[in-house]
Amino acid sequence: MAKMKNLFFILLTVVALTGSTFLVGCGGGVDEEQIQMLNDLIAEVDAMTAQLNSCNDQKADLQKQIADSEAQIQEWQNMAKAVNKNCP
Repeated sequence: MAKMKNLFFILLTVVALTGSTFLVGCGGGVDEEQIQMLNDLIAEVDAMTAQLNSCNDQKADLQKQIADSEAQIQEWQNMAKAVNKNCP
C-alpha cells in the first residue's frame, strides 16, 4: 500500500510539472511588435543614460564653481581681517 501511495505521488508530481511546462512555456514565441517595443525601451534607456551623464557633468561644473566662489570669499575675508588689523 505504501508503494502504491509513493508511486501515485511521483506520478502526480510528474503530471503536474509536465502540465505546467505546457501552460507556461508554450506561448508561441516573440512577435515583431514585442521586439520593436524592446528595442524602443533599450533606446530610451540609452538616451536617459546620456542625459544622466550630462546632468552629472553639469553638477560637477557647478560644484567647481561653488568651490571657487567659496575660496574667493575666504580670500576676501582674510584680506578684510588684515585691513581691519592694520587700520584700527
